[in-house]
This record gives sequence, C-alpha cells and structure tokens, in this order.
Amino acid sequence: MVEQAAEDYAKIIQSADLEKEITPLCNNIDDMLARLDEFETVLASVRAESNGIMANHVCSILSFSANFDELRQRIDKLDTFVATVNENLNEVERSVDVAEQELNVTDYSIKGLLLKPLKARLSTTDTYGATPKSNLIDGEFQAVPIFKSDEYFGIRAEEANTSDSV
Repeated sequence: MVEQAAEDYAKIIQSADLEKEITPLCNNIDDMLARLDEFETVLASVRAESNGIMANHVCSILSFSANFDELRQRIDKLDTFVATVNENLNEVERSVDVAEQELNVTDYSIKGLLLKPLKARLSTTDTYGATPKSNLIDGEFQAVPIFKSDEYFGIRAEEANTSDSV
C-alpha cells in the first residue's frame, strides 16, 4: 500500500510541469521588483528635491524672523488706528444726527435738505422740558475732535523737510 501511494505521488509529480507553473510567478516577482526599484528611485528624487526646497524656505523664513516683530507691531498699530477711526466716525455720525434734529431734517432730497432747515428756523417753537442735544457751544458750532494722522503714521518726509527749512 505504501508502495502504491508512492507510485501515485510519483506519477503526479512527474506529470506536473513545474517550469510551466513557476515561470509566471517568477515573472510577476521580477515585475514587482522592477516597479519597487522605480518607486525607490522616484522617492529618493522627491526626498532630495523636498530637502532642497525645505532648506531654502527655512533659511528665508529664518532670515525674515527679525522682521516678524516689526510686522506684528505695524499690524497692532494699524488695528489701533482702525479702532480710533471707527470711534471718530461714530462721533461724527452722532454729531450729524444732532444737527439733523436741530434743523428738523427728515427729507433727504435736495429740496428737503435746502428748504426744510430754513423753514424750521423761521417757525421755531419753544419746547418745554429737557433741552435738546446741540453741537453749538456759545452759539458756535464745535466740531468733533478727530485723530491726527501724524500720531499714527508719523510726519511724511516732504513735510519734515519743509518744516526744517523754514
């Protein structure tokens, strides 16, 4: 029985063409190795290029680091300036609102803006109670104080030269 099984296995092994079975596997392995080699080459090229780019950008960023503080300070000053302009604009708008109330302006057409204040002045009626807001101090208009650009931007070089020469 053992001899019979050995003969059967021997026939199977002899009938199988190992060359035919192994050749496609070897070809696939060779193709995969070639692709892996190509991938490794591309990866090395990308690494070298990215290292070069990184070195250039890191150097430029580090060389600009001294300017970052100045840039941050300029941004902070600009933010302060914008906030001041916003406050001044709100004050001017309030002053305009008070002036419109004083002149009784409700019609914003040309006719309304020109004629209505004149009519309101001619037919002023005494109002009792609280005194309305006014932009007048001692009968004279007082403008809202606004920022001076020199406080935020400094004096321009042209103006500095003309003031020095005078």
